[in-house]
Amino acid sequence: MSSFFPSARSQILFLTTIFCLLLPTSLWAIDLAGNKVQLHGFLTQGYMESVENNFLGDTMDGTFRLTEIGININAQLTDKFRLGGQALYCNLPAASTDKVRADWLVADYHFSDPFGVRLGKVKMPMGLYNMERDSDFLRPLIFLPQSIYDETLRDSWQSLWGGDMYGNLFLSKWGDIDYQLFGGRIQYEDDSLATLASTEFVNRYNQQYSLFLSTEDLDRQNNYVYGAALFFNPSLKGLRGSLTLLVLDDDSWLNEYQVSSLRIKSKIVASLEYSWKKFSFTTEYCETDRRQEQFHVTTLDTPSQAWYMLLSYSPTQVLTLSLLYDEYFRLKNNHYESTSLNPYPWRKDLAVSLRYDITENWTFKAEWHTVDGTALYSGYFNPQGAERYWQYGTLKLSFNF
Repeated sequence: MSSFFPSARSQILFLTTIFCLLLPTSLWAIDLAGNKVQLHGFLTQGYMESVENNFLGDTMDGTFRLTEIGININAQLTDKFRLGGQALYCNLPAASTDKVRADWLVADYHFSDPFGVRLGKVKMPMGLYNMERDSDFLRPLIFLPQSIYDETLRDSWQSLWGGDMYGNLFLSKWGDIDYQLFGGRIQYEDDSLATLASTEFVNRYNQQYSLFLSTEDLDRQNNYVYGAALFFNPSLKGLRGSLTLLVLDDDSWLNEYQVSSLRIKSKIVASLEYSWKKFSFTTEYCETDRRQEQFHVTTLDTPSQAWYMLLSYSPTQVLTLSLLYDEYFRLKNNHYESTSLNPYPWRKDLAVSLRYDITENWTFKAEWHTVDGTALYSGYFNPQGAERYWQYGTLKLSFNF
């Protein structure tokens, strides 16, 4: 069961951040040695409760473990050279929690509009919104559609250690295109869900075959990740689209023995967003072709399939109402094939959401989800078995500066 009260360290960090937020806004953009340095950040607190199944943690009894605090700084040292980074504190059910980590940290040299280079811990493009998922004020939903933006991988797949090349190409009357080519390695924390899932698999293997393998030294590592992204900005007002590709190679090791591997041969996301007057429509489609081995036995070698549609309506400038339908299938070619570990390996999510901008800086959100299926780590959060039909609701208050 989740603890209602945060830890002492969390309380200190929370109060310190509140104090910083009460400082005059003139201190949020400072001038250092004649070079403009911008300081921004956010603070969010939420509450989540689920019915029938746990979601992202022990949520059936309700949890306030939805706290995020981020502080980012950007220093434009010359017209072409920028240094920037963001420190992020998370206390979430399915993340490396109760710690401060570098969310992104880059040295950025922008040679010209068509070409620039970033090195460090760079944000990883995937679909329209992966690079923006820490910016709660940019979207109407609390959680991005889970079929593509799996919250259990957020702490690992938000960014990578390496670099990217990027630029903007002008296409005359057709608009313009932003591109990115990226590569490097993902860092899996010991308490990330990806690592914990590998640990849980070894424990289950121990129980099934009466083994005594210790998981104390289990390590999940990424050998490489690379990919490309195109973001289309047509001349038609309100329309944008993207096409992203990701390739990844992971291993899990127990001392010197490889216990599992994951090869994502290709993860392709095609996206389209259109805004017209008070309406906004977004749809994305994703296929992930992957191969998984456990103790050198192939347990999965087929693509998954995912897509969603999101319709938002803003009757006023401060109120947005949204309707989401989201589907994920573990097996593209056999949507409803069950296994002994998961009899319902799909996820169909129908959700309604409300966003209210209290002020320019304060935002309140509420949403409710009705779900059919138990794919995407539902078994991990429900070790005694997950129900096919379940629901969850979330409230969230955010401050951005």
